[in-house]
Amino acid sequence: MGIPELWELLKPAFSRRLTLDELVDQFIKDHRRPPRIAIDAYLFIFQADHSSITIEDKESILVQNVMSKILALIGLNISVVVVFDGVLKPLKAKSKESLGLMYEEELEKLKSTSNCSEHHPMVERVKQELKRNRINFVQAAGEGEAQCAYLQRLGVVDYCLSQDGDALVFGASKVLRNFSRYVDDIGRSPTKKTDATLKTTYYVTPVDIEVVEKATGLSLDRLVFLASLRGGDYSTGVKKIGITNARNLALCGTSRALFHTRVKSKVELKELKNGLTQESGTAPPDFASEFIQCFVRDRLPRLHPWELRLDPKTRRLKLVAFLSRMNYHLREHNRDVFGRKVTIDEDLKFDEYYTMVYLFPLINDRIPIFKPDTLGSGELEVDENLNIKGDVLRASSCDGKYYKQRVGEPIDGLPEKQRSFFTPKNYNWSVKYILSKCMTHSSGLVQVTNFKEEDGVEKLMLKYDTFAVCKDYPESVEAKKNPGSSSPGKNYIWVPRSLVELYAPKLVEGFVEQKKEKEYFKKHKCSPQKTTLDSLGLSPSKKPTGPSAPVPFDLKTISPKKSAPMVSPSPKKRKKNELLPGQRKLDFFMKTGATKKENPFAKVPDLTQQPTQDDPPVELPQEVHVEFKEDDNPFIEPEEPHVLFREDEDDNPFIEAKTTGRSDAFFLSLPDIATDDIFIKRRPA
Repeated sequence: MGIPELWELLKPAFSRRLTLDELVDQFIKDHRRPPRIAIDAYLFIFQADHSSITIEDKESILVQNVMSKILALIGLNISVVVVFDGVLKPLKAKSKESLGLMYEEELEKLKSTSNCSEHHPMVERVKQELKRNRINFVQAAGEGEAQCAYLQRLGVVDYCLSQDGDALVFGASKVLRNFSRYVDDIGRSPTKKTDATLKTTYYVTPVDIEVVEKATGLSLDRLVFLASLRGGDYSTGVKKIGITNARNLALCGTSRALFHTRVKSKVELKELKNGLTQESGTAPPDFASEFIQCFVRDRLPRLHPWELRLDPKTRRLKLVAFLSRMNYHLREHNRDVFGRKVTIDEDLKFDEYYTMVYLFPLINDRIPIFKPDTLGSGELEVDENLNIKGDVLRASSCDGKYYKQRVGEPIDGLPEKQRSFFTPKNYNWSVKYILSKCMTHSSGLVQVTNFKEEDGVEKLMLKYDTFAVCKDYPESVEAKKNPGSSSPGKNYIWVPRSLVELYAPKLVEGFVEQKKEKEYFKKHKCSPQKTTLDSLGLSPSKKPTGPSAPVPFDLKTISPKKSAPMVSPSPKKRKKNELLPGQRKLDFFMKTGATKKENPFAKVPDLTQQPTQDDPPVELPQEVHVEFKEDDNPFIEPEEPHVLFREDEDDNPFIEAKTTGRSDAFFLSLPDIATDDIFIKRRPA
């Protein structure tokens, strides 16, 4: 069922769009447990269907798409119950009007029908997967969102996950709408031209009836009145009443009514001045409250909502009187209601059956129960609290068991509080969806290895051993995908820190200790953990401190030195003054300690210029004979006063003198030269 433009009307009351991680984190901080959600299965089935899916693969792909969304909620330890539509859904508008069905007739059908399943093949496949993995589901008698709202009003769940605004009209106080991976709350699949951003995580938009009433003035009763006026899938509504006029009628009797807020137009002021019309000093009555009183005795939760209805004769009499009073006000004072003059040729009429379906929906009175031995439960013990009194029948579709409960007393036969979460051994989906369950197991398959903050939520990385997990769950997707593969692939997920601290605090403590140890080691280059040798002062990794501290052994002998590599270092990496093995410096035979080397040619005169008369006479130096020791220079004979080179030297840069023993005038004219700074390089033998 859907009411046209209802979500647009309630949009000012929408809360900020949240990721599932944000929703779970905030709920745990407020209630010390994860939330419980009733899922309108039709929402997931509708989203899973695509025109691109071939007929041969359609059923299997639809089941896979639906299960992936359900398991995404279970992966955050959210308790879920999946609700399917039943055969007693109200008939379409034209069919119902032609048959003239009454609500009492539909109620009699409910009492005589034992199985309300629609027996759709794809729906039955989904139910089989839910049973296989021990996830709760409920077969509604009629509308799925009506059954979700019923469970939420009884306190079984905290939220209804539905795309239809009818869930609010059916009585749900908290609804999560537009479950998708889109950041923007667009409410439909975006076109290619839109800027909608697709993310890897799921988002929801919370809608709270209390916020709706504060933001728009529309309470639950006023929403039922508005829906009866506007119509939907099963009723055409009241003629000439659109969403705006329906809202104005529903707000009568409140401070938001146009009678109190509107500004009179110039035409209206002129008519009042000329006496054509008279200003009404009385506000219109509260039409919505009077309308609801025509059908119900009170609005308290009941195991069977239809027990609160008035009998048909009383309903008819009250409804006729109400319509007469309302039509009179709309004819005489419609400006006070609509803010402008609206011509209404016919009296307004309501479809009684349509209103009864909203106020007293046909539901399945077998209330589901979240047991800790099921995958769909995110808690380790059963919560038996309900918002009704008396005897009720609790049902578990996971194992087909029923439990009789007198509200306020313990239920017999329930499993005791568990220490760890249940995971089925024949689990056949991705293991990432059950890591939040496995973290409570003592097998040590899951560890906390990292930390980050995202979207204002502190998150921890849960990392698992792929091979060990595949061994424990041989039918999982990972086990079937890469049997025996050496590449584990992505083997971690991020979950809120509050969730891990709530159910696996030791994992968080171990991670914190590892972080402290790593930081200590990084700062002090040693581990803060003390061993037995540390306590005795004999640790080989720590030397005793103090001048008188005894050293029990030589630390250098504990680990042998590594032998030097035989390969010479690269010239680029070699130090400037570093020599290779076997090398010596060129000045190895020179005297050391000399402060400053003298230039041997500093005193050589310039021979290119002729002396002038003004220049003082230059005294020629005496002939100097340079002597070398025979052992030092093998190329110079001791008898000769000058240096000779052998004839067989090809690379001799000098020309050999032809006359042996002849004195050269050039060498005789040279000044004294210190021979200490001159050396002749040996040629290699």
